[in-house]
Amino acid sequence: MNPGKARLWTGIGCVGTLVMSAGVLLSLDAADSLLPVSASTALNEYFAILAFFAAAAALLLPFDLIGGMLIPAAFETHPPKFRPWFRRWIRSVGIQLLFFSITFFFYLQIGREVGAPWLIAMFAALQIALIAGQELIWQAMTAQRTEESSEGSALFVRHSDQRFVGGITGLPGFETILIPAEWRARLTPPCLHLLVQRRRAAMSSGGRLRGIVFAMIWNITSFTAAILISGSVVISVADLVNVFLCFLLFSFVGLLILPALNRRSVFSLDQYFAVDFRAADLCHAISEVDQLTEQDPMRSAAAESVFQPIPCPERRLLSLAEEGPQTVPAWNVARTTLFLSWAFGGPLARAVHCNVGRPELWAILPAD
Repeated sequence: MNPGKARLWTGIGCVGTLVMSAGVLLSLDAADSLLPVSASTALNEYFAILAFFAAAAALLLPFDLIGGMLIPAAFETHPPKFRPWFRRWIRSVGIQLLFFSITFFFYLQIGREVGAPWLIAMFAALQIALIAGQELIWQAMTAQRTEESSEGSALFVRHSDQRFVGGITGLPGFETILIPAEWRARLTPPCLHLLVQRRRAAMSSGGRLRGIVFAMIWNITSFTAAILISGSVVISVADLVNVFLCFLLFSFVGLLILPALNRRSVFSLDQYFAVDFRAADLCHAISEVDQLTEQDPMRSAAAESVFQPIPCPERRLLSLAEEGPQTVPAWNVARTTLFLSWAFGGPLARAVHCNVGRPELWAILPAD
């Protein structure tokens, strides 16, 4: 088995476990049996919420060990050592538990005092806050720092996971481009410059803005549907967890649908960018980065069509022969949707194959 398939099957197993667990818990009304179904003291309710998310983290731990330790040890050039990895895992899980438990506690108070529809407003506001604070969240989880670069708005980022590729963070109009620091030594200056310019093109074309808007709308629609299916009443911890389980199932639907839109946006951005830059240079940069991060370059079209939001280099290079579009559709929408699902517990955000067991990729998921 190659590393791509190993990661893919780990992600399928992790996501499948969460989806099946949610289905079983809902069918058995387990939340009503195991969690408070009426108002209690604030402390009891908070610790019940915290215990639920701690149990979810424990359920994911075996998959994190496989994705974060076993697969890199078997296939990667620079696999992590257990102690540093475990420290990052503890730190990242702790921050997530704190964020999820506090936000859920406030969801409960809002649902109880002013009604479930106001939860949707809080959910939307939290998604905006997550976009604004994404870089700070990543720094808190990884204890990494950034340093100014000669590329203007781009920042070089220290990192320990070789599959970290950086990305674009911040609200539209106030973005920061993050570039892995080791790329300065391992990529040629023209290649590095081209990759930074491509990320700027994702912003200037409007693709990133459309991706954020689409991701927010998808999550808000899924969250609203979860509230309606759960009975439109949130007055107890059990009610809140039932909404979470339904939201998890709707998020799973997104995993099946959104990758196709994401792949189309990658092709479109490549073509849009190649209008002003030589396609041959872009082809070289795509291949270089893929080798640097030790991706799986030759995955099958069938597997890619279902599970992969970023096309393999071979298909990206073929698409460059086509005429470029005038605009770029919702860019990076699949993984933006996953990160923004943190606004209600992020049920699948760190279970997918690209980042399971890799805490450095939980707040900034891999992008093209």
